[in-house]
Parts: sequence; structure tokens; C-alpha cells
Amino acid sequence: MVTVEKVERVERLVIAIACVLLSLYIAWCLWEAWWMAGVIPEPIGISYPTFIDGESDLREGCGVAIFRLDRASANAITKQGLRFFDNARYSRKSHDYYHTFEPWRPTPHAPDLNDDQSLLSLGLYCAHADMALSEELEQAVREPGNFYTHGPEKVLVVFPKKRLIVLAYFG
Repeated sequence: MVTVEKVERVERLVIAIACVLLSLYIAWCLWEAWWMAGVIPEPIGISYPTFIDGESDLREGCGVAIFRLDRASANAITKQGLRFFDNARYSRKSHDYYHTFEPWRPTPHAPDLNDDQSLLSLGLYCAHADMALSEELEQAVREPGNFYTHGPEKVLVVFPKKRLIVLAYFG
């Protein structure tokens, strides 16, 4: 026979399990944002993540992390242009090969004749990013006023007018 006590006990157990699962999900989201932010070079100021998603297995993965560029960095980039990035060659995490970026370049970026993908295509595709956002970012890399760099298995694009930093990774 089911008593009120048993029902209440089951309800408390379900609530406890839901709280644990929610806590684990929140912890994962915070860790993922911290991890991705660590890839962005130190001179570039980050306010907060706006979108992080991707696919991964045990060894490889692809996706995108989009952060809000802080106002001070956006203003400095607008004033200094490409010079702002002179010291933005290493991630916050490490100065090893995997966390080193090539010299920065200004947009527009046009895909190679043999490749119709833009800088962000692979990462945005893996992240299942909203089509409107993907199209907006894909168009923005073809316009002047933005800056990009490559690193091993990743590309980083800064959009100072939009105040966005986009890290696309693949591999």
C-alpha cells in the first residue's frame, strides 16, 4: 500500500537527483567557459560567454565559443587596428605550440578558390549555431574592420564593432 510518507520520500529523492544533475550541468558550463576563455590571448579583454557549443569524442572535437569583447578592448582595437594584436600571440593558458597563434590579419577574408568555406564554417557547423548568427558572422569575416588569426586546429576572429570574439576549433 502506498502511503503519503512513501510518496513524499520519492518526491524528495527525485528533487535531490534533479538538483544534483542541475548542479553538474551548471558546473560543466562554467568549466567549459573557463576552459575556452583560456585559449584567447591575454591582451584581448573578455566580458562573458554568449554561446558555446560543439561536438567531441574521446580525442577530437569541433565547435565554437563566442565571447563578449569588453568595451576597453573594443575601443583600443578600433583606435589601434592591427597594432593592438602585436602581443596577442599566446593564449592565457600556455605559451606552448598548441596555444600559439600566427600573426593577426585584417578582414576581409575570402575563401581559397579550392575551398568555399570561410574562417568559421567548420566550427559553426559543428556547434549547430543558429542560421541567422552563422550567416551574420560568415558575412562579417568578408567585411573590413575585423581581425583574425589561426592556431593549431583553431581560428580566432575579433569583431570590435559587434564586440564579439569567436573561437572556432576543429580537430
